[in-house]
Amino acid sequence: MKKNRQVWLLWVGVIVLVLLACAGGQRKKNTLTFVSFDEEMRLGQQLASQAHSQFRLIRNQQIIAFLDSLAGELGRVSDWDGLTYRVYLVNEPDFNHFSLPGGYIFLFRGLLEQCTSLEQVAAVIAHEIAHIAHRHAVGRLSEKYAFAFAAQSIVGDNPEIAAQIIGSLYSSGTILDYPPEWEYLADEKALEYAWKADYHPVGLVNLLEQAIHVQLTSIEKTDLLNRTHPSATNRLKRIRMHLALIPSKGDLRGQSPEFIEVQKVLLNIPR
Repeated sequence: MKKNRQVWLLWVGVIVLVLLACAGGQRKKNTLTFVSFDEEMRLGQQLASQAHSQFRLIRNQQIIAFLDSLAGELGRVSDWDGLTYRVYLVNEPDFNHFSLPGGYIFLFRGLLEQCTSLEQVAAVIAHEIAHIAHRHAVGRLSEKYAFAFAAQSIVGDNPEIAAQIIGSLYSSGTILDYPPEWEYLADEKALEYAWKADYHPVGLVNLLEQAIHVQLTSIEKTDLLNRTHPSATNRLKRIRMHLALIPSKGDLRGQSPEFIEVQKVLLNIPR
């Protein structure tokens, strides 16, 4: 009996080591071995549903159609080009943005109001598409709930967990708490996606310069952004190095009458 118990404990130990190795390999290579794409899509729907109930969203059709169209262009040149990307606008003054598994991107009103060109909006959407395409959010969740994910059950069987995840987005150790190297990768990919979609990649540089300006003048508006991203100064240094390596390309887009019209519409929407 004692021998059988020892054998059983040995097998449990082996299984634990295998699962931990999978989680560790995911952190390094971002390959999720026990979360299927179908599970990720269902998870994203459940989390997005909770986000809709917890955030005040702007539902103006003209603005959302514009943002969805932009995301579609960038998504088609991304590392997950078969996914439909949807953009939602949060009616808050923060200079902030985030994304959820399955293609759900959330921009904050304060960020869109601070953007001065189309290339800046393209840059921030491309950054979030990079997180989604590389499965960063579901990677963080798989690290926290590895065994439950392996059992294919975590959020579907426990809907209150979805509400908890969205309610604690900006807490340490949760879904948006990415390692700095993942944020730097998303920046590099944002430059690539923007360039491929014919948007000037310098938009990301301009956007981060704007973030620094907002932080100096209204620091409370960048609080959420700073909780989930490395400093804009550090990101700028890296981005400028990568930008210098991108080939020149003619006819890159930086501004559009449609974007100017969208900002005018936004001004007339109550806060």
